[in-house]
Amino acid sequence: MLRGRHSSKLMPLLAGLPLPLALIWSAPAIAQTAASGAPAQTPAATAGTASANDQGDLNEIVVTGVRASLKSAEAIKRDAPEIVDSIVAEDIGKLPDRNVAEALQRVAGIQIQRNYGEGSSVAIRGLTQVRTELNGRDIFTAGGVDILNLEDVPAELLAGIDVYKNPSAEQIEGQLSGVINFRTRKPFDFDGFKFAGGITGNYYDLADKTGPSGSVLMSDRWNTGIGEIGVLADIAYQKDYFRDDQITTEPFYTLNQSRNPDGSFVNPSDAATAAAMGRSGQLTTIPHGGGLNKNYGNRQRFGTDVALQWKPTDTLDFTGEVLRNNYKFNIRGNAFFATTGDGPITPLPGADFKFASNGDFISGTWEDVPLGSYASLTTRDSTTTDYSLKAHWTPTSNLEITTDGQYIRSDTSQSNFIVITNGPNTVFHQNISGDVASFSTIPASQTTNAALYSNNGFLDDFSNSVGEEKSGRLDVKYSFDTGILKSLRAGFRYTDRTNSTRDTGYRYSSVNGRGGLENYDLSDIFRGDANVFGSVVTFPLETIGNYANTLTAFGLNGAPPFLPSGSNAQSQQTYAEYGAAYFDASPLSIPLDGNIGVRIVQTNLGVSGYYQQVPQIAQPDGSTATGNPQYAAIAFQDSYTKALPSLNLRYHLTDALQLRLAASTNLAAPTFSQLNPSLTLTEPGPSQHAEIHTATGGNPLLKPMTSRNLDASLEWYFSDQEYVSVAGFYKKINGYIQTAITPRDITFPDGKTYTYQVTSYTNAADAEVKGAEFSFQQFFDFLPDPLDGLGLQANFTYVDSQAPSPATSGPVTSVPLELLSRYSYNLIGIYEKGPLSLRLAYNWRSKFVETTAGVGTGNLPIFDQPYGQLDGSLTYQVTQNFSLGVDARNINNALKLSYFGIATRPRTATISDRRLSVTARVTY
Repeated sequence: MLRGRHSSKLMPLLAGLPLPLALIWSAPAIAQTAASGAPAQTPAATAGTASANDQGDLNEIVVTGVRASLKSAEAIKRDAPEIVDSIVAEDIGKLPDRNVAEALQRVAGIQIQRNYGEGSSVAIRGLTQVRTELNGRDIFTAGGVDILNLEDVPAELLAGIDVYKNPSAEQIEGQLSGVINFRTRKPFDFDGFKFAGGITGNYYDLADKTGPSGSVLMSDRWNTGIGEIGVLADIAYQKDYFRDDQITTEPFYTLNQSRNPDGSFVNPSDAATAAAMGRSGQLTTIPHGGGLNKNYGNRQRFGTDVALQWKPTDTLDFTGEVLRNNYKFNIRGNAFFATTGDGPITPLPGADFKFASNGDFISGTWEDVPLGSYASLTTRDSTTTDYSLKAHWTPTSNLEITTDGQYIRSDTSQSNFIVITNGPNTVFHQNISGDVASFSTIPASQTTNAALYSNNGFLDDFSNSVGEEKSGRLDVKYSFDTGILKSLRAGFRYTDRTNSTRDTGYRYSSVNGRGGLENYDLSDIFRGDANVFGSVVTFPLETIGNYANTLTAFGLNGAPPFLPSGSNAQSQQTYAEYGAAYFDASPLSIPLDGNIGVRIVQTNLGVSGYYQQVPQIAQPDGSTATGNPQYAAIAFQDSYTKALPSLNLRYHLTDALQLRLAASTNLAAPTFSQLNPSLTLTEPGPSQHAEIHTATGGNPLLKPMTSRNLDASLEWYFSDQEYVSVAGFYKKINGYIQTAITPRDITFPDGKTYTYQVTSYTNAADAEVKGAEFSFQQFFDFLPDPLDGLGLQANFTYVDSQAPSPATSGPVTSVPLELLSRYSYNLIGIYEKGPLSLRLAYNWRSKFVETTAGVGTGNLPIFDQPYGQLDGSLTYQVTQNFSLGVDARNINNALKLSYFGIATRPRTATISDRRLSVTARVTY
């Protein structure tokens, strides 16, 4: 446990100490200090150090646990020359949340996305163009995302996370919204030998499973004949389970009742449908069906971190580190649906229909609606290994030289299997008036009679991605002993990064037969509170969970082959140089310090891939199967140079009150997946003709996005653990990349033509993002015992943005940027007294755009409704070296809802597990 103490009487003096931390806490210096063997420790390591002057004060407050971590985080925020927020592990290997993304959601200005109940990605101040770093260096997951997938890393490997919201010239380019730097521990962080270990049991209530996690850290340092040497090893393992229940209404279409000049209907079918519901001449939007998904899965993380530090002299130190992380993801589940896809849907004659005032469907009954189900399995296996070596040399008291080299390799393999089962046409009733849609078939037995169903198709797909990067940098800092100019800094960085992907594409195999199907009980979906199908017929999950058994079930031999046409590659070389001046005007009796600099980046880019069509070939028995693809190679190259100036100012209004002002230019290149020129169009099999046909491809003509930023922050630190801050920001973005869907008519070699909804990317018109943040942190030590252990963290974020919607007409013509909520807040109650520590955290965000154009929406955006989740934790320090803890996630059983364009067109309702964890930890 990190421990320390302070005197409440000395707080005003401590808050006003003239600390020259503008020289220490620049972005590279944070990474350098954390990774070097310099005697100075990071705030995370020194949070518990007691001042000698504190020993005799009778009003001392012992700072441990959560308070120690918040004290360290506040010190980083207060003393950094940029606008920074930090999360510091309250103990070795223990962030305040078990998941990295979920820990980040507690930071003002950050909003997270959840994937099957767990935080997976973040946006900073409304933008997802975030840069991830490990100890100030690149870190990414192969597959074209260009950043680290935040699901991949065990939180136990990290000492802390720093979030930079405005850049300085030293910081590596590649973001519009901010930098997330993950810090690991080093052997010189500790005075000598250190051991920490923990084991956790996690129970997931929907999945009804328990998964283990654990971590062990060992570190020591020695004085030897060749200098001081330190070695650290950290190992972390997690096995998590989940279940995800979802009820869906889709797709929606507005009936076309317009007439030709001769008076005839443009779409007679739509006109007849409107007349059958008594809606002739009235604006009418109806769904074409609905369904549900019930998915089971697990995540497995195994991470190791080994660091070696060597300090041969007082002026020279070396740090080498190898971090390896393996992430495995597995999800299998069933989707059961009644839908006509993009084909017309027929009202049941005489049925009662209800509509909202705007003409959107509320409830009604349809006839002749096809039933069907999917059984699916998706897996991902990612391994990222990061090798780094750094040397830090101070030949004189004024000169510092740092060199840094890195090699990183990331491998990702994915597989997707889908079994299509077709059922009879049925009478289908649905009601979407509540948060959770209800529906049924008439008669209800049509969902349970296996004799009415047959397997009509099997799809399998495999992909492999490999990403590599070699980089090197040189940084030089010269400090001045007197004067306003405190230091000059300059540096150079080179990177060579590649990404290659092989994909078999989906192989469609036409399979027929009723054998092997089973009834699947859905009575417990949504914890038994949903009014939907109670049981359905589907392909067994146990069989699809084993690929070899699935192939045997359908008489197939082997996996689909990797063909040259299924490959794509990207390469990127960057050359960056910077210069920066750090200054302090206090010699002129002006309490102002800051830095000004410019970073110049040249980028050379190359992408290659294939356009291909995969036809269906008739078989002798009358069935069809996937044929050989027809393809053409595509290649593009691009090069550009950008100058990125930055200015950071800090004005000390009083010893405890400071004002920050910053102006900068950021650059974010399109991701490799967005640039991927490949597009594969697979001809539908017989059972897929009535479905909506989709494809996804990149756009190699995309240009980098740039943003011009203005930031301001007013911060009052009324103790070393307590503060209030208010920040404002404005970003003007040029060439913002947005999702768009374009219909394309594709003709295959057999002469058949199908319309595909092709999702791709475009540099939309300029966008703006502006907003404000409020943060508050205080412990109420002035309250009487036992209430003096109470504390509160709170933050609120307002973000306003606007960009054109791909839809040019209809109810939505402009939208916020994707994944951006206008409002979000965190309320975290803390109680820490003696051996007991309690924490209750509620995170809430307002509605946001999931995608600016969704399939089946008429090119309308898909919105997620407001979402709030309550989490809690309790820790009891049994002895100085042993503690027990309990964590609970999703205590309020939060419901996630989405809709098409406007709230009267609901899309999905989703619930995920509540998790209960019990942890035992030992620290020596």
